[in-house]
Amino acid sequence: MSGSLMGTALSGLRAAQIGLNTTSNNIANVNTQGYNRQIAGLSEAKGTNAGGLFAGSGVSVTGVQRQYEQYLSTQLNDANSELGASQSHLAQISQIDNLLADGDAGLNKQMQSFFAGMQTLANNPADTSARQAMLGNAESMTAQFRATDSYLKNMSNNTVAQMGGVVDEINSYSKQIATLNVQITQTQAKTGTPPNDMLDQRDLAVAKLSELTGISVVNQDGQYTVSLSSGQSLVSGKQVQTLEMVDAEDDPTRRTVALRATDSNLFELDESKLTGGTLGGLTQFRTQSLEPTQLRLDQIAHTLATSINDLQTGGFDLDGDAGKALFTTSTPAVVASSANSGNGLPGVSFTDDISKVAASNYKLTANSNESSGYSLTRLDSGQAVNAADVGLEITLPAGLANGDSFVIKPLNNAAGQLSVNSEITPEGIAARGSQSEGVRGNSNALAMANIQSENLINGSTSLNTAYASLVSDVGNKTATLKSSNAAQTQISQELKSAQQSVSGVNIDEEAANMLKYQQLYSASAQMIRASSEMFDSLIGIMR
Repeated sequence: MSGSLMGTALSGLRAAQIGLNTTSNNIANVNTQGYNRQIAGLSEAKGTNAGGLFAGSGVSVTGVQRQYEQYLSTQLNDANSELGASQSHLAQISQIDNLLADGDAGLNKQMQSFFAGMQTLANNPADTSARQAMLGNAESMTAQFRATDSYLKNMSNNTVAQMGGVVDEINSYSKQIATLNVQITQTQAKTGTPPNDMLDQRDLAVAKLSELTGISVVNQDGQYTVSLSSGQSLVSGKQVQTLEMVDAEDDPTRRTVALRATDSNLFELDESKLTGGTLGGLTQFRTQSLEPTQLRLDQIAHTLATSINDLQTGGFDLDGDAGKALFTTSTPAVVASSANSGNGLPGVSFTDDISKVAASNYKLTANSNESSGYSLTRLDSGQAVNAADVGLEITLPAGLANGDSFVIKPLNNAAGQLSVNSEITPEGIAARGSQSEGVRGNSNALAMANIQSENLINGSTSLNTAYASLVSDVGNKTATLKSSNAAQTQISQELKSAQQSVSGVNIDEEAANMLKYQQLYSASAQMIRASSEMFDSLIGIMR
C-alpha cells in the first residue's frame, strides 16, 4: 500500500514541478515579443484494481500546451497588415499635402504673381520695369515648378528605396518561416511533442511578415504555406520564393517588384494586387498618389508653357520683332519594352488642341489588325483611346514587330524642365498682337494674362482651378487616410487585447498558479514523507 501511496504522491510532486516550471517560464517571458502563455496539462492517471478495489494512482502530465488562438491571431495579423499599409501611405502623402498646401511659398502664389505681373505689363506695355518684373516673376514661377518637381522626384526615389528595404525584410522572414517549418517537423518527429518555442518563433515571423505585406497562411500537416495577397506563394514547406526590385519589362526606367520562383524565373507582380503592409502602402502611394500628382503638375506646367508660347510667338515685342517662345520645356518620351523583338521607336508629338492633353501615360502595342497599326491604352485606367482624342500624333517606324510595346510619356517631366528661355529679354516680351499697335500695344499681353482663367485643362478647367483641385484632392485623400488610420489603429488595439487575453501572460494569474503548485508540491512531499514512515514501520515489524 505504501508503494501505491508513494507512486501517487510522486506523480503529484512531478505535476507540481512541471507546473511551477511552466509558471516560472511564463513569468520570465512576460515581456518577450511573440511569446504565448503556456499551461501544464494535467489529467487523472489510470486507476488500478487491487484486491477488488479500484483505486486512483495519481495525476498524469499530458504536456505543456501554449495558449494560441489561430483565428484571433489571423485577424490581428490582417488588421496589422491594413494598418501598416495605411500608415506608410499616410506618412508619404502627408509630405505632398504639406508641400502643395504651403500658401506663402508654394506654387500657387508664384503662378498668381506671374499672371499679376503679366497684367501689370499689359497695363504698361512700354514700361521696361514692368517687363523686367514680369520676367522675374516668370523665373520665380518656373523655379518653383522645378523645385516642386524635384521634391516629388526625391520622394519617388525614396519610395523605391524603401520598397527595396521592405522586400529584403520580407525575404528574411520568409526564410525564417521555411527554416522553422523544417525544424518544427524534425523536432516533433523526434520528441513526439510540439516545440512551443519554435512555434512561437514561427508565428512571430508570420506576424512581422504581415506588417510588411498582405499574406494568407495555411497550416498543412504542421507546416505553414504563406502566400501574397496577389496569390503567389512565398513559403511552401521548406521552399522559399523571394521578392526582388527589378526594372519593369514594359518600362525599364521604372522599378517594380518581382517574384523569383524556385526555378529561378522572374515574374513581375501586379502592383494593383500587391496590397497590405508597408509594401502595399508604399506601392499604393506611388501608383495612386505620387505619380498622379506628378502627372497633374506636369499637365499644368505643359499647358501653361505651351499656351503662353503660342501667344508669345504669335505676337510682337517692344521693338516690333516677332516674339520668341518665353518658356522651354520637355518633349514627349517613348520607352521601349525590354521584350520587344523589332527595331525603332514610334514618333510622338502634340496636336494643336492642347486641351486634349491628359495627365496620363500610355501603352502603345504594335497590332497589325488595327487600321492605325497599333492599339493605345491609358496606363492609369487601362482604357483604350484614340491618339487624336488625347492630343497626340503618332507615327510608327518600319521595323516594329507585331506585339512590340512602348510606354509613351507625353508630359515627360514638363514641370522639372520648365524654364524661361535664356534668349528672352524684357524688351522681347511680345505684348502687342500686331506691329501696327505700336509700343503701347497690349492685346497679346492681355491674352497671356487671361490664360490663367481659360478652360485649357481637359477642355473644362482653368490653370488656377486645376492646381486648386490638385491641392484639394491631395488634402482630401490625406484626411481620409488619417481617419482610416485612426480607425484601423483602434481595430488593431482591440484585437491585440483579445489575443492577449488568450495568449498573454498575466502576472496576477501566474502568481496564483505559483501558489497553487507550491501547495501541491508541499502536500505531495508530506505524502511522500508519510509513505516513507509507513514503509519504515513495516520494515521494523518484519525485523
